[in-house]
Amino acid sequence: MVKISVNRDTMMKHAADLSSSVQGMAYHPMKNGNMSYTQSNSMSQYRECLLSLLDGVETFESVVQEDAKRIKQIGEAYAQKDREVGQKLHLEVR
Repeated sequence: MVKISVNRDTMMKHAADLSSSVQGMAYHPMKNGNMSYTQSNSMSQYRECLLSLLDGVETFESVVQEDAKRIKQIGEAYAQKDREVGQKLHLEVR
């Protein structure tokens, strides 16, 4: 096993240099369009997707309502034709 000896003064100087270089850095999420991975952008995308989903559900609802009306009309037309055919053949249609 090898023993590594570190000079305390050298290490403290290195830590001070790192500290001073980090203090000059600043993070501005709104600067230069740098928001692609921030939480607020994620919430905005979530909100947009949720609204898009609701629009899709509303469209689907209107289509299903139209189909229900058409199916009801078809059923009524078949029932009417059954009654007419039954009257011609003198049958009782229930």
